[in-house]
Amino acid sequence: MTASSIGIDTGGTFTDLAVYDAGAGDIRTIKVPSTVADPSEAVMRSLDRLGKEGWANSRIVHGTTVATNILLERKGARLAIVATEGFRDLLEIGRTRRASPGLFNTKFIKAPPLVPRVSRFEVRERLRAGGRVHRALDPRSVEEICDQLKASRPEAAVVCLLHSYANAEHEREVGRILGEKLPGLPVILSSDVVPEYREYERLTTSVINAYVLPRVKTYVGRLSQRIGSSAGRLYVMGSNGGILTAQAAGQTPARTILSGPAGGVNGAMLACAAAGVEDFITCDMGGTSTDVALVAGSKPTVVQESMIAGLPLKLPQLDINTVGAGGGSIAWRDVDGSLRVGPQSAGADPGPVAYLQGGQDVTVTDANLFLGRISSGTLLSGELSLDREASAKAIGRLAGELGYPNLERLAEGVIKLAVARMASAIREISIERGHDPRRFALVPLGGAGPMHAAELADELGIRRIVVPRFPGNLSAVGLIGSDIRHDFARTVLADVRGVAPGFIREAGADLVAASRAALGREGFPDSDSRIECSADMRYRGQAFDLNIPFDPEDGVAPRLSADFEERYQQRYGHRRPGKPIDIVTLRVVATGVVARPKLADIPRQVDAISEAEKARRTVYFDGAWHRDCPVYERSRLGAGAEFAGPAVVEEYGSTTAIPPAWHAAFDPLGNIRMDRR
Repeated sequence: MTASSIGIDTGGTFTDLAVYDAGAGDIRTIKVPSTVADPSEAVMRSLDRLGKEGWANSRIVHGTTVATNILLERKGARLAIVATEGFRDLLEIGRTRRASPGLFNTKFIKAPPLVPRVSRFEVRERLRAGGRVHRALDPRSVEEICDQLKASRPEAAVVCLLHSYANAEHEREVGRILGEKLPGLPVILSSDVVPEYREYERLTTSVINAYVLPRVKTYVGRLSQRIGSSAGRLYVMGSNGGILTAQAAGQTPARTILSGPAGGVNGAMLACAAAGVEDFITCDMGGTSTDVALVAGSKPTVVQESMIAGLPLKLPQLDINTVGAGGGSIAWRDVDGSLRVGPQSAGADPGPVAYLQGGQDVTVTDANLFLGRISSGTLLSGELSLDREASAKAIGRLAGELGYPNLERLAEGVIKLAVARMASAIREISIERGHDPRRFALVPLGGAGPMHAAELADELGIRRIVVPRFPGNLSAVGLIGSDIRHDFARTVLADVRGVAPGFIREAGADLVAASRAALGREGFPDSDSRIECSADMRYRGQAFDLNIPFDPEDGVAPRLSADFEERYQQRYGHRRPGKPIDIVTLRVVATGVVARPKLADIPRQVDAISEAEKARRTVYFDGAWHRDCPVYERSRLGAGAEFAGPAVVEEYGSTTAIPPAWHAAFDPLGNIRMDRR
């Protein structure tokens, strides 16, 4: 096979590769264990499976968790902060609010800031909110801290001055002086990372970017070198659902915090666009965690701010909610004697007990194996053997600790607790956002997603499930068809009723011009470019915004106000007639559209469905064992095949469980359509 584009997604347990041959309209998938110490090792192993001729001159898109892991493990760079005089402690003070999980926990201890106080410095200067200079920058105050900076030996310095979003001249001058006095020290200006108002969020985002920058830049550079010049350009998946060049990812790695999960959402969008499904909820369940996202009208929700490791990250990103529930999530006894599952995970090393690689704790995978939902030797089409007896013994030990003798009910309880965590995550991105999950289809992906989809749908009242082709590698497939994306923003802070008729068009003109220039540098003509404008809006006095799309040519105030109030009604259940409405920030998204993978329809089912049976075994569903449950090989089931549960469908990288109350049918694209009967 000669690849035209390749997607490689690195997860906590497995690294997935999908290679697309545009000429043949064919996709091949590969799954290898992740290498935690150096993720690029697993990337190269997956490419080696193709052979050099299989990926030479290919476009390679990489989804990575390197930045996320650095932040969560607090193993980033030593930093220094340069702030306006009097604002040295902004990183620690924040918004003076107690954040979850310490909101109601009197014993909660806040994690120390990423930059200790001794490494935070002040310079004499001050701007007013509109950008007018109140106190000119004193260059001597910058020079005075250079010796202290040199002594603290930071790996990068973050410059965040008050109101620099409105006037970046002081920040640029500080950066210039630091560059002259401390050559070789990377200097990150907050006005370059987040040119928007709110100093605290601008500071934390800049700090996050600097904290992960050295290691991510080294990782991307090493991977680019290992791939070599014979391959096509290397891209990295961004949190916003678009891709970045490897160079851009190395410069602003904070934009890759949700790199892997974003690929899964894109993969689901590719599958559902072809299948004609516009409203769906994704459930990407891997070995370590589960990522969920909501797509309405074929458009995923994008948020401008999220929390990561207890800090606000103010960059555009897909609204993805992550919980610690995966196939490797560990079941354990709490201090009160109750059963808990996750967020701790066995990961890829040592993995579940059934892997026979040293794992001692019961995981969700062990529970599924014990209940017959996956079989020994099935994982990865037999490449990784599973030992049911080892899982049974581990479940027996856990039952002894809990004083609960029924092993089947205990194993089912482990699964149900994991499902409950996933259901809670979906409620947060659906019900709490004003959406009824019952009107959406559920799209499971990841190695463990289709295994638990029916139980998750039952928990939420969802009656339709679409299991795409290649569910275990769908994140990698999604990377192949991801577009280039650039985000631009400008804070305006204006009353929507008081703006002049041409204000919105004129204010956004520079952003539109910059976006077209960025796409032009990437080689995208206007015919392959898409420009979308929106505005962050709020009622006067509120601290949170809603993003409202608009056409800059007719973005008149009355229409913007009406759209805002309609969206506010949907989100919060009421509106506030007569209350002044502010435009906070104008945003422009520039998309360079790439060719999407186009797969041929699967053949129709000619033989009897029994021809696709690979085995029959006893499987435990809904509190009872079901004997002679058919186990089908997915690759041998064609379009039009349908059957009622209980049944199990196995394939490379994933298994789909169909409980007794569910019915499955294959559509022409090869998706499994499941309906509750």
